[in-house]
Amino acid sequence: MTNKIINSAKYLLVFCVVFFGVISCEKDFENIGVNIVNNNLFDTEFQDFEVVAYSKNVDSSRVDGLPIYGIGVLNDDDFGILRSAFISQLGLPVGGIDFGLNPVIDTVILDIPYFATRQENNEDGTPNFTLDSIFGDADTSYQLEVNRLTTFLNTLDPQDPTRNKLYYSNESYTKGEQLYAESFEPDANDTVLYVTRSFFENEQRIDTILKEARNPSVKLGLDSDEFKRIFIDEITEAEAESPELFSNYFRGIIIEPQSDLGSLMFLSMNDANISIYYTNEVLTDETTVDLNGDGDTDDVNVPVKTKQTVVFPLSGIRAATYNRDYSSATELLAQFNAPDSINGHSKLFVQGAQGSIVELKLFDGIDLDSLNRIRQEGWLINGAVLELYLDDPEASRLPNRLYLYNAEQGVSILDHITEAPIGVDGNLITNEDDDPEDYFYRFFITDYISEVLKNDDPLELYKLAIKMYHPTEAPVSIVDTIVKNFSWNAQSVVIKGNNFDENDQDFDRRLKLRIYYTKTPE
Repeated sequence: MTNKIINSAKYLLVFCVVFFGVISCEKDFENIGVNIVNNNLFDTEFQDFEVVAYSKNVDSSRVDGLPIYGIGVLNDDDFGILRSAFISQLGLPVGGIDFGLNPVIDTVILDIPYFATRQENNEDGTPNFTLDSIFGDADTSYQLEVNRLTTFLNTLDPQDPTRNKLYYSNESYTKGEQLYAESFEPDANDTVLYVTRSFFENEQRIDTILKEARNPSVKLGLDSDEFKRIFIDEITEAEAESPELFSNYFRGIIIEPQSDLGSLMFLSMNDANISIYYTNEVLTDETTVDLNGDGDTDDVNVPVKTKQTVVFPLSGIRAATYNRDYSSATELLAQFNAPDSINGHSKLFVQGAQGSIVELKLFDGIDLDSLNRIRQEGWLINGAVLELYLDDPEASRLPNRLYLYNAEQGVSILDHITEAPIGVDGNLITNEDDDPEDYFYRFFITDYISEVLKNDDPLELYKLAIKMYHPTEAPVSIVDTIVKNFSWNAQSVVIKGNNFDENDQDFDRRLKLRIYYTKTPE
């Protein structure tokens, strides 16, 4: 919230500068930032221009090499059902796989840390956490399944081996043996693992496994019998030692929800692993202890039951699938099927994770001759702003930022480069009264509009688009203009569009382009 207030103050200051003409900063060609002429020969004015906007379905997005991944289900009245699955190879432990003499698998655990914040300890001294990246109904349990992956994950593109293979969210994968299928519910207190060890036929011991930081994690107990068959009975020596052969033998896992209700968890996959806790026999020479109970302490190569652990990191190629069901999101589905590109819509839908974007057509209703007349008047553009008000102010987990770009060419607009690091912004703007009814997203496109409206060699007017923002969207150089096709953020927002009657109470909050300019009086 502090960042939002700071952003609000910052842009309020910019507009005060525009309105009162405190600074003069004019550039003939580049028109960088807010250009102001402060003398009596010019009049400062603003004019609103209509914008046509509609929502558009996103068929797929890149899912390889993401910083975070989601697992679970998200059910939303406006956006329907999203089921997110995670696919990953396993890394071969250093030194390969060797379970030793007469191994017995005690427990197999798939462990994936939550993103969590530590609070004050509980009264009994145990750690207390809140989970940070859970969307949906975290109190509802839902079915999770883990299967062995039988699709081979290629590093190189089979169609062009000179390029790395790219993975997209709408790809399908084949599954083998089921390794887990139980009801699951996120648990902020899941910080301890208890492992029952097998030492002797009539004796079992329980190990308490604690991580150093005691952070909570998802802990799924996988099928020990299947892992014995796969990793002990059937694997060859070469497959247990060679990373290349191992990744072909055991191609990975797929974790997916099997439910319509529940929650979507974004998890720390960089620390995820499958740990096999097992007991084997280690040949040990007796010294002072009678290890085999024969009454002496001088035996050699006595088999001693010993607890062991082998860890397989979830590494290599990782990907995701996003399965969407829009049957309950009737308004969004209708807009997908018949977007009104002539009149626009009163509601617009933006969601990540292979969701939806909004396309915008600026200067709606203005023909080329009218646009040229504006260019010939020689407007000096002081500011050009798009503001999008929330349609549902009570919605939870609103995204803090959206991203605006050139939809036709798939590149950043000019202001992302010329106004770095502030750029186009797109932040959620609040107010002093903290009234959600007045929350909106604001985009500055001053330099882009300056180039479009200049009389000499104007920039071509393109359709723009708004999508969910990700940190990787920001250009890192003047040649880095391609908009990345990544979208792991599953947050969503419904915003007001342009199509309102003049008598509608939301008419003044409709989406429009407002241009502040100065021109020489006639």
